[in-house]
Amino acid sequence: MKHRIGYACINLTTGIPLNRTCRLANASDSKLRELINTNLDGLRQVLEWNRQNEIYHFRISSDVVPFASHEVNKIKWWEDFKDELQDIGSFIKKNNFKVAMHPSQVVNINSPREEVVKSSIKELEWHVRFLDSLELDSTHKIVFHAGGVYGDKPEAIKRFIKVYKELPEDFKSRLTLENDDKSYNVWDLIQINKEVEIPLVFDNLHHEVLNTQKPSDKDVELIMKIFFSTWDEKSGISDIHYSTQKKDARAGSHAESINLQEFKEFFLKYMHLDFYIMFETKDKDKSVLAVYEMFKTDSDLKNIEI
Repeated sequence: MKHRIGYACINLTTGIPLNRTCRLANASDSKLRELINTNLDGLRQVLEWNRQNEIYHFRISSDVVPFASHEVNKIKWWEDFKDELQDIGSFIKKNNFKVAMHPSQVVNINSPREEVVKSSIKELEWHVRFLDSLELDSTHKIVFHAGGVYGDKPEAIKRFIKVYKELPEDFKSRLTLENDDKSYNVWDLIQINKEVEIPLVFDNLHHEVLNTQKPSDKDVELIMKIFFSTWDEKSGISDIHYSTQKKDARAGSHAESINLQEFKEFFLKYMHLDFYIMFETKDKDKSVLAVYEMFKTDSDLKNIEI
């Protein structure tokens, strides 16, 4: 498949639990073990459902191991659940899936506060360990945002570059950077990439919301080509995040479902490029299935392989 389409974290068709968590006050050792076991079992089931429905791109929830970077979780889950993790990883490799993870926006490695930087690295670290525990190669990525501006974007970018350069090489091989809708546009990321060579992930909706309002922002194909060029052979095929703006909502809010006509136009315009597509919609797998159906029935699409 030249263009794999995936979805994030939750399967609404089956309702299989794979990201159960609890309140911090209830996070006992036994409770966390129960949740991890349930989530890993659910993840394995959802991946099987994905395979049956020919969906080979999936984002694993950061709740798969609840409170993984918090001191309340003292479980060596990578050891205690080694068999389950290896089984999931084997299934992913056998069926040629591409999986990803996306830590929350608590990750701010460019913060001026040292304790925030340390906690951010710790949060990234457990995600790296999780994918490593699945025994997956570096084509399976962790995507995150550059962080805050803190009143001085040039200095914040300098801090990001400094901290990133100090990360271990095997750690960095997992990481990708995505443009966001509040602070860092595509040109900011291109600037960062020139210094640290981190692969870049293009988000269409974020770019619509946050850009420089210059003519160059309208050349989406050029931007995508620049982003894709930051991925090498070890990184694999690049990702984009695709979503539709929710009507009458804050700019950047994801719509319930993919707008099929808008996606069709986008896909036909850029399908000559190589990239995987992560849908970011509220209805998750249902948007993927709707697009699959469109490819079967629409005269402009039904002879195109995705």
